[in-house]
Amino acid sequence: MLKFLVPFHMHNTGWVLVGCCAIVGVQLDGWRLGLVVGALLVVSLLLHEVGHMLVAKLLGVPVHEFGLRLLGAYNHREYAGSRRDEILISAAGPLTNLLLAVPLFYVPLIGVPLAICNLELGIFNLLPIPSSDGLRILRTVWGWRAPQDAAAVTQS
Repeated sequence: MLKFLVPFHMHNTGWVLVGCCAIVGVQLDGWRLGLVVGALLVVSLLLHEVGHMLVAKLLGVPVHEFGLRLLGAYNHREYAGSRRDEILISAAGPLTNLLLAVPLFYVPLIGVPLAICNLELGIFNLLPIPSSDGLRILRTVWGWRAPQDAAAVTQS
């Protein structure tokens, strides 16, 4: 079990992200439930990273840390030994959000907004835009790896 432990790092800017999630939660569900929704959005971001880390660990890829920063949740890990493994690790985060969305649709009061946010997070992360899982998957399929990716990968 200890092999799955990864240090968590909360950057100073991560608190801004937590605040932004709280604001989104309040906008989605008002003050009464909004702060709970905001906190659960942060949990969704972290579970996205846990998806990446779990697959990386199962494939024997070292993960050094994960955390929150202004630009989102992240994990810092080694590059996988094969293209297949790299694609599996990169796809695991968005897949986690898509799988979380299904049962959330059935949770009373706060489930539907959380499910929609998880769907958006999963789909958005699959788009091939800078710093996304989708771009990492596309680059891996093409066989291209950036020089900074050779030693370690920061997964967002």
